[in-house]
Amino acid sequence: MSKKYDIFISYSYKDREWVRRLVDALSEQGLHVWYDVMEIKPGDSMLERVEEGLHDSTHVVFVITSETVRSNWAAAELGAALALQKPLIPIVAEDTPLEDIPGPIKLRKYLLKGDPKVVAEEITHAVVSERKSESKASA
Repeated sequence: MSKKYDIFISYSYKDREWVRRLVDALSEQGLHVWYDVMEIKPGDSMLERVEEGLHDSTHVVFVITSETVRSNWAAAELGAALALQKPLIPIVAEDTPLEDIPGPIKLRKYLLKGDPKVVAEEITHAVVSERKSESKASA
């Protein structure tokens, strides 16, 4: 069964403007993105919608900044993504101290938070490359 979304975005609300531009760029690249602003409607249970979004996505993008590392919500999303064994694509702001980056993120190659269009191209390349590898493996 294919998933509904290619990407689930986890981020701090203070980074919402940069994330919105990233979501726009990913959508232009042809990826389907679970983005809370578009997916959680007034009256929805935020917890239920986030759980559905994580479950229905193939990859999870974490935008790590000084704000994110202090967020209990982001920590819970990271824990859920790890429990679901989702491929993680971290994006780390350059000014984030190394000691503040969560352990599971430090263990992965991460992208630097820069031009959202450039970051979107790198994410798209990673997702498409993984799809091709999975197709070859199942053939």
